[in-house]
Amino acid sequence: MSALTIRLGTRHRRLTYATFALLWTSGALWLAFHYFLRAEGDFGPEAHPLEAWWLRLHGLMAMLTLVAVGSLATNHVRLAWKRGKNLRTGLPMLAMTAWLAASGYALYYFASEANEAWLPLTHWVAGLALPLAGLVHVRQGRRRPARATHRKPAHPT
Repeated sequence: MSALTIRLGTRHRRLTYATFALLWTSGALWLAFHYFLRAEGDFGPEAHPLEAWWLRLHGLMAMLTLVAVGSLATNHVRLAWKRGKNLRTGLPMLAMTAWLAASGYALYYFASEANEAWLPLTHWVAGLALPLAGLVHVRQGRRRPARATHRKPAHPT
């Protein structure tokens, strides 16, 4: 049996990065289409036809990203917490991810005039900043050499 490690395996790491990348890309594309690529209609500017599709993809990727984050909880987060490793960047990543999930849910189900001035903005700022936070977290984690987690049992002589 292999020792438990905080570092992700190659396949796990690639799938996690891919889900976060597609989530970020779909959100950034929605923002671009919503604010900068409006279509000209018969009665003035209107939503670009692709805007709704970017938002649908973003919702799908949000669900898949939550699965990816959940897959990190079993070893990566649990072991890092237990060992006190890379918490300075890991805890903000968890907090940002939790905020993005909660604010995304609120944007979908509870958007109102009362929160339209601040809720979308905080979601977009956190979402656009997440790749930078992720990059800092990964680089910080790779700075430290991987250590063996279990000592070899002493051989009786």
